Amino acid sequence: MKRFYISIIAVVLGAIFAIGWGVDALVEETEPQHSAEMTIYRQAVDGMTAQLERLPEVALIEAAALQSKDFNLSITLVESKSVALPPSLTQKLSESGGLYLVSEQESYLLKRIPQHDDYLLHLQLPAQAEQADFNTDLMLTIMLYVGVSLIIVLWTFPLTRRLHLLNSMSAKFGEGDLSARIPTSRFSYIKLLENSFNAMADRIETLLLDNKILARSLSHDIRTPVACLRFGIEAAMTTSNVEKKDKYLSRMDSEVTRMEEMTNAFLEYAGMERQMGSVRLQSVDLIPWITTLCNDFEGLAAQQQVVIKLDTQLTTLSCDIDSQWFYRALQNLLGNAIDYADKQVNCVIRVTESAIVIHIDDDGIGIPDNEQESIFEPFRRLDVDRSREAGHFGLGLAITTKIMDWHQGHVEASNGSSLGGARLSLYLKH
Repeated sequence: MKRFYISIIAVVLGAIFAIGWGVDALVEETEPQHSAEMTIYRQAVDGMTAQLERLPEVALIEAAALQSKDFNLSITLVESKSVALPPSLTQKLSESGGLYLVSEQESYLLKRIPQHDDYLLHLQLPAQAEQADFNTDLMLTIMLYVGVSLIIVLWTFPLTRRLHLLNSMSAKFGEGDLSARIPTSRFSYIKLLENSFNAMADRIETLLLDNKILARSLSHDIRTPVACLRFGIEAAMTTSNVEKKDKYLSRMDSEVTRMEEMTNAFLEYAGMERQMGSVRLQSVDLIPWITTLCNDFEGLAAQQQVVIKLDTQLTTLSCDIDSQWFYRALQNLLGNAIDYADKQVNCVIRVTESAIVIHIDDDGIGIPDNEQESIFEPFRRLDVDRSREAGHFGLGLAITTKIMDWHQGHVEASNGSSLGGARLSLYLKH
C-alpha cells in the first residue's frame, strides 16, 4: 500500500504541475493578442505612460486624473513598492502593453512610467474586457481539470485492470479451478494483495489435495484391518476351541490398535494446516539442541543395534526455529534413518553462505533415484509391509516437509550419504 499512496500522490501532483505549466505557457503565448480590444487598451497604456513620462513628478497625479476624464477610463497611479510581484512579472511592467493581471474584483493593466520608477499606471479594464478574459480563464480552468482527470483515469486503468483480474481469478477459483492464480506484474499497485491471494490459493489447493489423498488412503488402508476383524469375528463365533477363540480375539485386538493408530495419524496430518498459526520462531543455539536430540534417540538406536554420531566442527550456531515443531521434523528424519540403517546414523551439521544444512545419513540400502522426491508425499511408503507392522503410515516425511515450509526452508533426499546409504537433508535460511 505504501507504493500505492506514493504513486497516487506523485501522479496528482505531477499532473497539476505539468498541466499548469502548459496552461501558463498557453496563456503567455495567447494573452498579448487574445482580442483586438485588449490590443487597443495596451496601446492606450503605452501612450498614457509616454505622456506622463515628460511631466514632473508633482504633476503626475493630476495628469492621470485628467487622462481618466478625457478617455472615460478608470486610470490611477499606484506606488511601485505597494505592488509585490515575482521578478519574472516585474520585468513585464516595462514592456510594451504593460502587465495584465486579474483579481477577484477586477482585471487591469499595470505599466511602469519611465523616468518615474516609484509609480505605476493602473488601468482598470471595462466589464466587456473582463467578461472576455473571464471566458478565457474559464476555458483554461476547464482544460486544467479535464487534463488532471484524464491523467488520473490513465493512472487508475492498470489498477482497475488488476482488480478485474483479481475478481476473475477469485471467481474461477470459487468455481473449482484450483490452478487459478494471478500472474505477477512489476507495475501492479496491489502486488501485496495479489501475492496474498496466490498464497491463500496455494494453501487451499494443498489442503484439498491432502484431504483427497487422506480420504483415498484411509479408505484403502482401512480395508485390510476391517477384513481381518470380520474374519476374526466369524472365526471366533464358529469355533468352540477356547484357545483358538483367544487367538482370534488377540489378533482382532491388534487390528483395532492398528486402526486406532492409523486414524490418529491421519487426523493429525489433516489438522496440520490449523497448526501453522502456532509456529513461534525463537533464536536457538542448534549445536547443544541437536546434541540433546541425538541423545534422546540413543535408546531407540540401541534397541536396533544402531549407533548415532554427531558430526560437526561448530561449537555454537544460532538459528530462528520453533523448538517444538523443528524437533518433530528432525525426529522424523532420525527415526526413519534408524529404521533403515544397518549399523550407524550420522547427524552432520554444515553452514554455507546462504543456509544451515543438517544431513541425516545412514548406511542402509539407500533410496531409488525415481523415489527421492515422491517419498515426501503423504502416505508414501517404500517398504509397505515393514511400515505397517511398525505403525508407520507414510506421514513422517510429509509432516517434516510442512514444518520446513513453515520455517521457510526445505528438505531433500539423496544417496550422497557419508555412510553409503540414504541422506535426508534439512535446509534453513542463514
